[in-house]
Amino acid sequence: MSVAPTPTPAGLPIAAVERETGIPKDLLRMWERRYGFPQPERDAAGDRQYSAEEVLKLRLISRLLNLGFRPGKLVRLDTAALQALTTAHAPPLEVPANCNRLVAVLQGHAATAVREYLRHQLLEQGLRRFVLEFLPLANRLVGDAWLCGELQVHEEHLYSEEVTRVIRESLATVPAGRQSPRVMLTTCPGEQHVLGLLMVEALLRLHGCDTIAFGAQMPLSDIVRAAGKHAVDVVVLSFSSSYQGNAATELAQLSPQLPAQTQLWVGGDGCRQLGSPPPRVCHVRELSALDELVDTWLRHA
Repeated sequence: MSVAPTPTPAGLPIAAVERETGIPKDLLRMWERRYGFPQPERDAAGDRQYSAEEVLKLRLISRLLNLGFRPGKLVRLDTAALQALTTAHAPPLEVPANCNRLVAVLQGHAATAVREYLRHQLLEQGLRRFVLEFLPLANRLVGDAWLCGELQVHEEHLYSEEVTRVIRESLATVPAGRQSPRVMLTTCPGEQHVLGLLMVEALLRLHGCDTIAFGAQMPLSDIVRAAGKHAVDVVVLSFSSSYQGNAATELAQLSPQLPAQTQLWVGGDGCRQLGSPPPRVCHVRELSALDELVDTWLRHA
Protein backbone atom coordinates (compact mmCIF):
# COMPACT_ATOMS: atom_id res chain seq x y z
CA MET A 1 0.00 0.00 0.00
CA SER A 2 1.25 3.50 -0.82
CA VAL A 3 1.87 5.80 2.10
CA ALA A 4 0.60 9.37 1.89
CA PRO A 5 3.27 12.05 2.40
CA THR A 6 3.86 12.85 6.06
CA PRO A 7 4.17 16.50 6.98
CA THR A 8 7.41 17.53 8.67
CA PRO A 9 7.17 18.95 12.20
CA ALA A 10 6.88 22.34 10.51
CA GLY A 11 4.06 21.10 8.27
CA LEU A 12 3.42 20.84 4.55
CA PRO A 13 3.93 23.82 2.21
CA ILE A 14 0.94 25.11 0.26
CA ALA A 15 2.02 23.58 -3.06
CA ALA A 16 2.13 20.12 -1.45
CA VAL A 17 -1.27 20.68 0.17
CA GLU A 18 -2.71 21.60 -3.22
CA ARG A 19 -1.35 18.34 -4.67
CA GLU A 20 -2.56 16.26 -1.74
CA THR A 21 -6.08 17.68 -1.48
CA GLY A 22 -6.87 18.87 -5.00
CA ILE A 23 -7.84 22.29 -3.60
CA PRO A 24 -6.13 25.12 -5.52
CA LYS A 25 -3.73 27.38 -3.65
CA ASP A 26 -5.76 30.49 -4.42
CA LEU A 27 -8.82 28.84 -2.88
CA LEU A 28 -6.88 27.86 0.25
CA ARG A 29 -5.77 31.46 0.69
CA MET A 30 -9.29 32.77 0.09
CA TRP A 31 -10.76 30.40 2.71
CA GLU A 32 -8.09 31.51 5.16
CA ARG A 33 -9.16 35.14 4.71
CA ARG A 34 -12.91 34.54 4.50
CA TYR A 35 -13.51 31.70 6.97
CA GLY A 36 -10.43 31.66 9.17
CA PHE A 37 -9.61 28.12 8.05
CA PRO A 38 -7.10 26.78 7.44
CA GLN A 39 -4.77 28.67 9.75
CA PRO A 40 -1.28 27.47 8.77
CA GLU A 41 1.82 28.34 10.71
CA ARG A 42 4.56 30.37 9.04
CA ASP A 43 8.16 29.28 8.64
CA ALA A 44 11.19 31.55 8.94
CA ALA A 45 10.68 32.76 5.37
CA GLY A 46 7.03 33.58 6.02
CA ASP A 47 5.71 30.68 3.93
CA ARG A 48 2.60 28.79 5.00
CA GLN A 49 3.06 25.39 6.67
CA TYR A 50 -0.06 23.21 7.11
CA SER A 51 -0.38 20.68 9.92
CA ALA A 52 -1.31 17.02 9.39
CA GLU A 53 -4.71 17.67 11.01
CA GLU A 54 -5.42 20.54 8.61
CA VAL A 55 -4.43 18.42 5.60
CA LEU A 56 -6.74 15.60 6.73
CA LYS A 57 -9.61 18.05 7.23
CA LEU A 58 -8.98 19.56 3.79
CA ARG A 59 -9.07 16.09 2.21
CA LEU A 60 -12.50 15.49 3.75
CA ILE A 61 -13.72 18.93 2.66
CA SER A 62 -12.54 18.22 -0.89
CA ARG A 63 -14.56 14.99 -0.96
CA LEU A 64 -17.67 16.73 0.36
CA LEU A 65 -17.35 19.53 -2.18
CA ASN A 66 -17.57 16.82 -4.84
CA LEU A 67 -20.85 15.78 -3.24
CA GLY A 68 -22.30 19.27 -3.61
CA PHE A 69 -21.68 20.80 -0.18
CA ARG A 70 -20.66 24.44 0.18
CA PRO A 71 -17.29 25.32 1.75
CA GLY A 72 -18.70 27.92 4.15
CA LYS A 73 -20.53 25.19 6.09
CA LEU A 74 -17.76 22.61 5.95
CA VAL A 75 -14.84 24.67 7.24
CA ARG A 76 -16.67 25.27 10.52
CA LEU A 77 -16.94 21.53 11.27
CA ASP A 78 -14.29 19.50 13.06
CA THR A 79 -12.66 16.44 11.53
CA ALA A 80 -14.97 13.95 13.25
CA ALA A 81 -18.08 15.76 11.98
CA LEU A 82 -16.66 15.92 8.46
CA GLN A 83 -15.88 12.21 8.56
CA ALA A 84 -19.42 11.43 9.74
CA LEU A 85 -20.88 13.61 6.99
CA THR A 86 -18.71 11.88 4.38
CA THR A 87 -19.78 8.44 5.59
CA ALA A 88 -23.46 9.43 5.61
CA HIS A 89 -23.49 10.91 2.12
CA ALA A 90 -20.87 8.72 0.48
CA PRO A 91 -21.09 5.26 2.05
CA PRO A 92 -18.28 2.83 1.21
CA LEU A 93 -18.46 1.81 -2.42
CA GLU A 94 -19.34 -1.79 -3.15
CA VAL A 95 -16.57 -2.57 -5.58
CA PRO A 96 -17.74 -4.53 -8.64
CA ALA A 97 -15.66 -7.43 -9.89
CA ASN A 98 -14.34 -5.51 -12.88
CA CYS A 99 -12.87 -2.79 -10.59
CA ASN A 100 -11.46 -4.91 -7.77
CA ARG A 101 -7.86 -4.81 -9.02
CA LEU A 102 -7.75 -1.15 -9.99
CA VAL A 103 -6.29 0.31 -6.79
CA ALA A 104 -3.69 -2.48 -6.52
CA VAL A 105 -2.61 -1.90 -10.12
CA LEU A 106 -2.21 1.84 -9.48
CA GLN A 107 -0.19 1.13 -6.34
CA GLY A 108 2.18 -0.94 -8.47
CA HIS A 109 3.52 2.27 -10.07
CA ALA A 110 3.79 0.67 -13.52
CA ALA A 111 2.13 2.82 -16.17
CA THR A 112 2.09 -0.06 -18.66
CA ALA A 113 0.22 -2.28 -16.18
CA VAL A 114 -2.38 0.44 -15.57
CA ARG A 115 -2.77 0.93 -19.32
CA GLU A 116 -3.21 -2.76 -20.04
CA TYR A 117 -5.73 -3.12 -17.22
CA LEU A 118 -7.83 -0.27 -18.62
CA ARG A 119 -7.49 -1.53 -22.19
CA HIS A 120 -8.72 -4.94 -21.10
CA GLN A 121 -11.78 -3.40 -19.45
CA LEU A 122 -12.51 -1.30 -22.53
CA LEU A 123 -12.15 -4.19 -24.95
CA GLU A 124 -14.28 -6.46 -22.79
CA GLN A 125 -17.09 -3.95 -22.30
CA GLY A 126 -16.91 -1.81 -25.42
CA LEU A 127 -16.41 1.96 -25.39
CA ARG A 128 -20.00 2.87 -24.54
CA ARG A 129 -20.28 0.63 -21.46
CA PHE A 130 -16.73 1.53 -20.45
CA VAL A 131 -17.70 5.22 -20.34
CA LEU A 132 -21.23 4.87 -18.95
CA GLU A 133 -20.75 2.04 -16.45
CA PHE A 134 -17.10 1.33 -15.67
CA LEU A 135 -15.56 4.81 -15.45
CA PRO A 136 -18.07 6.44 -13.06
CA LEU A 137 -17.43 3.62 -10.56
CA ALA A 138 -13.69 3.58 -11.20
CA ASN A 139 -13.46 7.36 -10.82
CA ARG A 140 -15.18 7.23 -7.45
CA LEU A 141 -13.12 4.26 -6.32
CA VAL A 142 -9.89 6.09 -7.12
CA GLY A 143 -11.18 9.26 -5.42
CA ASP A 144 -12.12 7.35 -2.27
CA ALA A 145 -8.77 5.56 -2.21
CA TRP A 146 -6.99 8.91 -2.49
CA LEU A 147 -9.16 10.37 0.28
CA CYS A 148 -8.22 7.67 2.77
CA GLY A 149 -4.53 7.70 1.83
CA GLU A 150 -4.39 4.43 -0.10
CA LEU A 151 -3.39 6.33 -3.25
CA GLN A 152 -1.10 9.30 -3.61
CA VAL A 153 -1.79 12.25 -5.89
CA HIS A 154 0.66 11.08 -8.55
CA GLU A 155 -1.14 7.73 -8.70
CA GLU A 156 -4.47 9.47 -9.19
CA HIS A 157 -2.91 11.56 -11.96
CA LEU A 158 -1.51 8.43 -13.59
CA TYR A 159 -5.01 6.96 -13.61
CA SER A 160 -6.47 10.05 -15.30
CA GLU A 161 -3.73 10.15 -17.91
CA GLU A 162 -4.05 6.45 -18.77
CA VAL A 163 -7.86 6.64 -18.98
CA THR A 164 -7.47 9.58 -21.35
CA ARG A 165 -4.96 7.61 -23.41
CA VAL A 166 -7.08 4.49 -23.85
CA ILE A 167 -10.24 6.48 -24.68
CA ARG A 168 -8.39 8.47 -27.33
CA GLU A 169 -6.95 5.26 -28.77
CA SER A 170 -10.45 3.85 -29.04
CA LEU A 171 -11.89 7.04 -30.54
CA ALA A 172 -9.26 6.89 -33.28
CA THR A 173 -11.06 3.80 -34.60
CA VAL A 174 -14.55 5.39 -34.56
CA PRO A 175 -15.62 6.68 -37.99
CA ALA A 176 -16.06 10.44 -38.36
CA GLY A 177 -19.55 11.61 -37.41
CA ARG A 178 -22.12 13.35 -39.55
CA GLN A 179 -22.09 17.12 -39.79
CA SER A 180 -25.13 17.66 -37.57
CA PRO A 181 -25.14 18.33 -34.75
CA ARG A 182 -21.64 19.74 -34.75
CA VAL A 183 -20.51 19.88 -31.13
CA MET A 184 -17.71 21.96 -29.65
CA LEU A 185 -16.22 20.79 -26.31
CA THR A 186 -14.13 22.92 -23.93
CA THR A 187 -13.95 24.41 -20.42
CA CYS A 188 -14.00 27.97 -19.11
CA PRO A 189 -10.87 29.71 -17.75
CA GLY A 190 -9.93 28.23 -14.38
CA GLU A 191 -11.29 24.75 -15.20
CA GLN A 192 -8.41 22.37 -15.88
CA HIS A 193 -10.21 19.02 -15.59
CA VAL A 194 -11.11 17.45 -18.95
CA LEU A 195 -11.71 13.75 -18.24
CA GLY A 196 -15.47 14.26 -17.94
CA LEU A 197 -15.41 16.25 -21.17
CA LEU A 198 -13.61 13.38 -22.92
CA MET A 199 -16.24 10.92 -21.68
CA VAL A 200 -18.94 13.16 -23.20
CA GLU A 201 -17.00 13.37 -26.46
CA ALA A 202 -16.79 9.58 -26.66
CA LEU A 203 -20.55 9.15 -26.24
CA LEU A 204 -21.31 11.88 -28.79
CA ARG A 205 -18.93 10.34 -31.31
CA LEU A 206 -20.58 6.95 -30.85
CA HIS A 207 -23.92 8.62 -31.54
CA GLY A 208 -22.59 9.96 -34.82
CA CYS A 209 -22.02 13.58 -33.86
CA ASP A 210 -19.30 15.69 -35.42
CA THR A 211 -17.22 16.82 -32.43
CA ILE A 212 -14.50 19.46 -32.14
CA ALA A 213 -12.48 19.34 -28.91
CA PHE A 214 -10.66 22.54 -27.91
CA GLY A 215 -9.13 21.38 -24.64
CA ALA A 216 -9.32 23.27 -21.37
CA GLN A 217 -9.55 26.89 -20.20
CA MET A 218 -10.78 28.67 -23.31
CA PRO A 219 -11.59 32.38 -22.83
CA LEU A 220 -15.27 33.18 -23.32
CA SER A 221 -14.52 35.52 -26.23
CA ASP A 222 -12.64 32.71 -27.98
CA ILE A 223 -15.52 30.29 -27.38
CA VAL A 224 -17.86 32.75 -29.08
CA ARG A 225 -15.52 33.28 -32.03
CA ALA A 226 -14.83 29.55 -32.48
CA ALA A 227 -18.55 28.69 -32.30
CA GLY A 228 -19.26 31.12 -35.10
CA LYS A 229 -16.27 30.24 -37.23
CA HIS A 230 -16.92 26.49 -37.06
CA ALA A 231 -20.72 26.86 -37.28
CA VAL A 232 -21.28 24.66 -34.24
CA ASP A 233 -24.76 23.67 -33.18
CA VAL A 234 -23.90 22.87 -29.56
CA VAL A 235 -21.21 24.07 -27.16
CA VAL A 236 -20.48 21.59 -24.33
CA LEU A 237 -18.86 22.93 -21.14
CA SER A 238 -17.73 20.93 -18.12
CA PHE A 239 -17.45 22.32 -14.58
CA SER A 240 -15.77 20.18 -11.92
CA SER A 241 -16.23 20.56 -8.17
CA SER A 242 -12.85 22.33 -7.95
CA TYR A 243 -13.86 25.06 -10.40
CA GLN A 244 -13.12 28.38 -8.69
CA GLY A 245 -15.47 30.56 -10.71
CA ASN A 246 -19.24 30.80 -10.78
CA ALA A 247 -20.77 28.59 -13.47
CA ALA A 248 -24.06 30.51 -13.51
CA THR A 249 -22.27 33.82 -14.05
CA GLU A 250 -20.15 32.44 -16.88
CA LEU A 251 -23.16 30.90 -18.62
CA ALA A 252 -25.25 34.06 -18.29
CA GLN A 253 -22.41 36.01 -19.88
CA LEU A 254 -21.66 33.48 -22.62
CA SER A 255 -25.13 32.42 -23.75
CA PRO A 256 -26.32 35.74 -25.28
CA GLN A 257 -23.09 36.10 -27.25
CA LEU A 258 -23.34 32.75 -29.03
CA PRO A 259 -24.95 32.47 -32.46
CA ALA A 260 -28.75 32.32 -32.18
CA GLN A 261 -28.95 28.68 -33.27
CA THR A 262 -26.22 27.46 -30.89
CA GLN A 263 -27.21 25.62 -27.72
CA LEU A 264 -25.16 25.27 -24.52
CA TRP A 265 -24.98 21.88 -22.79
CA VAL A 266 -23.27 21.93 -19.39
CA GLY A 267 -22.49 19.32 -16.76
CA GLY A 268 -20.20 18.21 -13.95
CA ASP A 269 -20.17 18.50 -10.16
CA GLY A 270 -19.57 22.25 -10.44
CA CYS A 271 -23.13 22.63 -11.79
CA ARG A 272 -24.82 21.18 -8.71
CA GLN A 273 -25.81 24.63 -7.45
CA LEU A 274 -26.69 25.99 -10.88
CA GLY A 275 -30.42 26.29 -10.26
CA SER A 276 -32.46 27.34 -13.28
CA PRO A 277 -30.05 27.69 -16.21
CA PRO A 278 -30.30 30.64 -18.61
CA PRO A 279 -32.20 30.28 -21.92
CA ARG A 280 -30.64 27.91 -24.45
CA VAL A 281 -28.63 26.28 -21.66
CA CYS A 282 -29.29 22.61 -20.86
CA HIS A 283 -27.97 21.13 -17.61
CA VAL A 284 -26.93 17.54 -18.37
CA ARG A 285 -27.12 15.74 -15.05
CA GLU A 286 -26.37 12.22 -16.29
CA LEU A 287 -24.20 10.99 -19.15
CA SER A 288 -26.95 8.60 -20.16
CA ALA A 289 -29.13 11.62 -21.07
CA LEU A 290 -26.89 12.59 -23.99
CA ASP A 291 -28.49 10.20 -26.50
CA GLU A 292 -31.94 11.66 -25.87
CA LEU A 293 -30.57 15.20 -26.12
CA VAL A 294 -29.02 14.47 -29.52
CA ASP A 295 -32.21 12.80 -30.76
CA THR A 296 -34.27 15.78 -29.59
CA TRP A 297 -31.93 18.16 -31.38
CA LEU A 298 -32.22 16.14 -34.59
CA ARG A 299 -36.01 16.13 -34.43
CA HIS A 300 -36.12 19.91 -34.13
CA ALA A 301 -33.24 20.75 -36.45
